[in-house]
Amino acid sequence: RSMERSRALAEMRKHPRAQLRLPVRFRWPGPLGMRLEVTHTVDVSREGLLIHRNQPCDVSARVWVAFPFDPAANFAAQPETPGRIVREEKDPAGGHRIGLRLLRPPRWTPRAADQERRGSPRIPFALPIFVRPAGTPWPEESMTQDLSRSGVRFETSHIYAADDMVLAKIPWSEWAKAGEISGRVVRVEAMDGAAGRA
Repeated sequence: RSMERSRALAEMRKHPRAQLRLPVRFRWPGPLGMRLEVTHTVDVSREGLLIHRNQPCDVSARVWVAFPFDPAANFAAQPETPGRIVREEKDPAGGHRIGLRLLRPPRWTPRAADQERRGSPRIPFALPIFVRPAGTPWPEESMTQDLSRSGVRFETSHIYAADDMVLAKIPWSEWAKAGEISGRVVRVEAMDGAAGRA
């Protein structure tokens, strides 16, 4: 029965998988902030990865993947791709196999001139970001969706409203030198699942 299920899943895939064992780092939200784990792939395709880990994962959980991951460049920012866990199964050799579907950045569609507030183009880029409402001490660790010279769009489980004042820090490159930057929430959009984006 397990073999029949595996065949059915394989037939649903749009892209063929290649059996490659390469290092991969994945990041996911935990109860006390983002968690990081380095493991290896079992196989890969254009839109997904099958990875091995000792513990199971929650299906449909949001993740960010650095692949292929270079452990020697641990302190340098490596591109991360957002994804979602689509299946989890026990590995006959021990541990668990976790299927990840990589998510493409949403296509940008121009907004009407009277609705567009952006003065500079945004670049889809996933980076860690720490955001806290002004007047509160503890930031939420999250991930960016895109960035520009004057703004950022990020995922959050915190409830924000337009015009809320926040303090944000991106611990990477020139942004890290700036420390916390004050900002104002200009738009809040609901996302699939529990998180939203601001």
